[in-house]
Amino acid sequence: MAMRDTGENIVLFRDAWGEVAKRFDLRKLGLPDDVATLLAEAFRGHHAGSSPDTQRGCYRALRIFATFAREEDAITGTADLTSALVGRYMAWLDRQPGPDGKGWTAPSKANVLAVLRYLIDWTKRHAPERLPNRIDFPYNPYPNRSPTPRPRLSEAVLKSILHAAYEEIDEAWERFETGRRILATRGAVAGADSQTCRFVREIARAGAGVVPSASRVRYGVSTLSTRGGLRHLSGYLHLTLEHLPAFFLAVAVQTAGNPDPLRRLRRDCQSPHPLDEHRVMIDWGKPRAGAKVKRAQRRSFDRRRPYAAPHLVDRLIAMTAPLAAQARVQERDLLFLMKSEKTGAVRLVSMSTLGKGIKRFIERANARIAIWNRAAPERRREPLPDFAAAFLRGSAATQVYTASQGDLIAAQALLNHARIDTTEHYVRGPEAARIQAETIARAQALMIGWVMGENGAAEATPAAIPASVPFGHDCLNLLGGDRPGKPCSRAGACLRCPGLVIPLDAGHLARILQAIAALEDARARLDPARWAMIYAESYRILTGDILPDFPDALHNAARAIVATLPVLPVLE
Repeated sequence: MAMRDTGENIVLFRDAWGEVAKRFDLRKLGLPDDVATLLAEAFRGHHAGSSPDTQRGCYRALRIFATFAREEDAITGTADLTSALVGRYMAWLDRQPGPDGKGWTAPSKANVLAVLRYLIDWTKRHAPERLPNRIDFPYNPYPNRSPTPRPRLSEAVLKSILHAAYEEIDEAWERFETGRRILATRGAVAGADSQTCRFVREIARAGAGVVPSASRVRYGVSTLSTRGGLRHLSGYLHLTLEHLPAFFLAVAVQTAGNPDPLRRLRRDCQSPHPLDEHRVMIDWGKPRAGAKVKRAQRRSFDRRRPYAAPHLVDRLIAMTAPLAAQARVQERDLLFLMKSEKTGAVRLVSMSTLGKGIKRFIERANARIAIWNRAAPERRREPLPDFAAAFLRGSAATQVYTASQGDLIAAQALLNHARIDTTEHYVRGPEAARIQAETIARAQALMIGWVMGENGAAEATPAAIPASVPFGHDCLNLLGGDRPGKPCSRAGACLRCPGLVIPLDAGHLARILQAIAALEDARARLDPARWAMIYAESYRILTGDILPDFPDALHNAARAIVATLPVLPVLE
């Protein structure tokens, strides 16, 4: 929500609680008053619903435009906002040196120019009288500006990242558990000496469960440093920036989600799987996913795995509970909270802070790997490369694409993309090119053999592969689904799978009855067309194909079991 300040050239954006989220003073740009007023009004109107990052990006682009106006002495008022000025601005952008001395990249120039065009277009629609002269922007001024694909991390590197993350997660959790035992008693605690216990209790008292500033602790800095200092001792009370990146990276690799939406993961993100009692679903929001109908970002995990994402989320909920109590009301329900050492406030970790934390995580992991390699050179571990959180999603997609022998639909399902050409950008690279070349060559060989009448040896039918399915039992043939010879693209989620086995007992009937009731409840609430498009087929299979196979004698026992089952998540 955008609000006016007492100065019309100051733009305020408020959050849903009425607090000022962002404040931008366009008077500092040094532009003429009428131009600053025009841009401020367009900024306020066009970006009222934009994310804080987008708003900051707009202001940075306006500062670049103001630099152009100052260096070129190009603007004295709104009368100078013309098509010719746009051309001069583009020529000025072309002359700007980049960090490598080769000039700005085409995407960088296109993004900066687009910000100005959006604001001018908004003014044309809502306040055309502010523009005395015509101003137009060229169509697609920077063609072929596809950015260089992000580096892809190999399967071995992804496993090394997870290994290093799990090491730090175990360390952080052990320290936090020790802290909880210290605060629960007044005596000595195993795993901590008496002085550490005394320090932890003191800083917990001074900061109401969260590490306070050094001035509020009665022990001096030198005294606290004998036990690692406040930064180390804070790990006994809550999650710290030292270990937050490890949790984030482990969740990011397992979910293959976008970094920024995952950073905003909520504390209530978990829900039970509707059909498998051993699985838990994790949901997160992605504002850019879907235009009119938002698509859920969801992944399910087997809780029987010790480091499955639901277990990590449970630990995060416990370790950030003291921080949530002191966070702003608009961030209290979020998961990746941290205590700022500069401001002392509890806030959601920013992407820049997270990026710096990942750099330090890599340094610590490589230091441990170096020690390991010196102690066990026969079992050498490769050090972690320099990477960013943005590399993980594309790397996971590439691994799925490679493992499925070039099945782009499987990668699309992992990334939850509406359009398959979006997925293609994620898997583009040398490995994808190799698979595509081999596929084309194989297809051409088959075509030539067919034309020439050559009969190749018949391919052997692959052996059946068992797999887990939604009801917690076995799929008789994972290769007998919708892609014969390849793993079924809907493994674990397809009621029509020919390998699905459902025991005829009361327990499984109870889960089926519960799922049918949830679908019927959704049918009463949702738009009929949407329910028919998404849920009608599953309902038909459950009620028409599966339910009639259960004997009537099991229904009474199954209904009694339904009341004891975990509540299913509400469909939309």
